[in-house]
Amino acid sequence: MSTDQSSKSLNDTVISNGYCVGCGVCAVTEGSPFKMVMDDYGKYQSQLGRDNVFAKTVTDYEELCPFGSKSPNEDLIAKKYFENTCKYNDQVGYYQGVYAGHVTQGEFRNRGSSGGMGTWILNELLDQGRVDYIIHVKSEASDEKLHDIPFSYHISETLEATQQGGKSRYYPIELSEVLKVVREKPGRYAVVGLPCFIKSIRLLQKQDAVFDERIHYCIGLVCGHLKSKRYAESLAWQMGIEPSDMKGIDFRVKDSSRPANRYSTYARGPSEEKVVPTNELFGADWGAGAFKYKACDFCDDVFAETADVVLGDAWLPEYVQDSDGTNVLVTRNNDIEKLVVTARNESRLKLDDIGVEKAIQSQDAGLRHRKIALVDRLDFERQASNWVPDKRMPNGHEASPKRERKRQWLRVKMRDLSHESFMEARTAADINIYLDRLGVVYSEYQKSGKTLKGSVKFRMKTVVRGVLGDRGFKVLKNVVA
Repeated sequence: MSTDQSSKSLNDTVISNGYCVGCGVCAVTEGSPFKMVMDDYGKYQSQLGRDNVFAKTVTDYEELCPFGSKSPNEDLIAKKYFENTCKYNDQVGYYQGVYAGHVTQGEFRNRGSSGGMGTWILNELLDQGRVDYIIHVKSEASDEKLHDIPFSYHISETLEATQQGGKSRYYPIELSEVLKVVREKPGRYAVVGLPCFIKSIRLLQKQDAVFDERIHYCIGLVCGHLKSKRYAESLAWQMGIEPSDMKGIDFRVKDSSRPANRYSTYARGPSEEKVVPTNELFGADWGAGAFKYKACDFCDDVFAETADVVLGDAWLPEYVQDSDGTNVLVTRNNDIEKLVVTARNESRLKLDDIGVEKAIQSQDAGLRHRKIALVDRLDFERQASNWVPDKRMPNGHEASPKRERKRQWLRVKMRDLSHESFMEARTAADINIYLDRLGVVYSEYQKSGKTLKGSVKFRMKTVVRGVLGDRGFKVLKNVVA
């Protein structure tokens, strides 16, 4: 397939059907016909601009896109990097060490959203001379203004600059501009990203020797889904700051009087600042999926399975009461595993070996949504005769029971309606349009959850699946039958 044919194919499948996650890697290649644009809903999307353009460093865009029809899945990519040194689990991917804990050294934990492990790893790679530069997300404003919007990928080379990216940014970002700098600037890089972004980096490395040589480490983030910029605006607007007046936001403000999962949101306007507990703001229920990219509903990677190390929140009963935050950490790279073990022995990290089952439990809801209920969302699209990407589905995977299937349909409806209703609200300068329209569906969704969770059978299935993984659950189910 020619470059021109492959770009048209990617446009007709992934982009036209809403599966672009806005990573920007297709726009990195020299002479690429793609460019990244922010759409009306506040999501980065790839746009096919010029036809009959020859890209010098890539032959098939369908192999470069994380949702492309020819791109290998996460298992195949990760096998190349980790098979010889790691064990494998179908929920977490490959793994060496599996930990929960936090940084005791310096201010990493205080300045992070959780246990401070992400920024600590980046600093350690810099400090030990393993990399020259860090590619990560922070404010486009000066380093002193940590929470100013918009957020974007930057390149840092000092601890202080790296720490400016030490917070969670539930905001759209894309990689094309920063990777163009990497192409022009020799050095050793570590890149931080969501699972689909890390996958796209791996696909780029396979096709372009420059990136394969320069990107030495991929640091992954446990992911629920990516939000449009309207999510931030919706939170601030409920706090009395209109979208056009919002200047800054912090999505994860720790509260010493509350558990780690009961954080607050900070928003800043031209002359005022507000802090409100996040659970008091409509649309912040992560499971409901307001302002989600459609692509995220067709990703089956929670633990950034192609990354050298992945970190997230340890949402476990024994850790969640600590308001300062605790990370779950899965290592796959020998260098990073040694950094972690050495630092723990030196008491710079406090880490517990928790095992892969506990890691699964810490992200139980996300894994069920992304790896189990995915079959329902694929089925919805196929019933509408829409193109869908190939996904890793175990043999014999069945559609959910009727009540669970309805819940997935409501999530899809909320995903789409949140974008549409908020656009109407912004146009009319009336947030109640968004609150009222989405509120009707969210109320139905909440009722469906109460009915579903009241089932003893459902609760038992959830626990067993969390421990054994989806494939293990299927084996047990067949044995019992």
